[in-house]
Amino acid sequence: MRGLSEWWTTVGGLTLALVLTACGESPESPETEIQTFVAKVQIAAEERNARELRSLIAKDYVDIHGNDRKAIEGLIHLHILRNQSIHVLTRIQVIEFPEPERALVVVMAALASRPVASADELAGLNADLYRFNLELIRHGRDDWLVQHAAWETAQLADFW
Repeated sequence: MRGLSEWWTTVGGLTLALVLTACGESPESPETEIQTFVAKVQIAAEERNARELRSLIAKDYVDIHGNDRKAIEGLIHLHILRNQSIHVLTRIQVIEFPEPERALVVVMAALASRPVASADELAGLNADLYRFNLELIRHGRDDWLVQHAAWETAQLADFW
């Protein structure tokens, strides 16, 4: 039960961060904007909110597998249909800004069917572990969109 309450605390904290971001009282650093973006993706995935996830993909999205925005939308839809319960644990490993309007981000993500509060819990779970290499572009004042993504299977050690 402790793990579940920690998970809700984490989700609550991420939600609060998103709400405070939306208020826009003070400008955030670009790193904080990217952290907020990753939290937004995590929350949308856990809520199985395909509309929100689609809204975070650039219209000119393309990846090395030949997927465009429409293909990725299809993958999102398929994943949501196949999984009645989605829980995500993320770890941002790298945030770089080769240009002010472009960010390169490496995110480790564990996808599980039950809540995961920490990397320590992953050893006992049947979770899918991924490394996402994302290229984000700034859209508007402080919004970011995924323009390019590559992913591969990750190892448990990647989460520490």
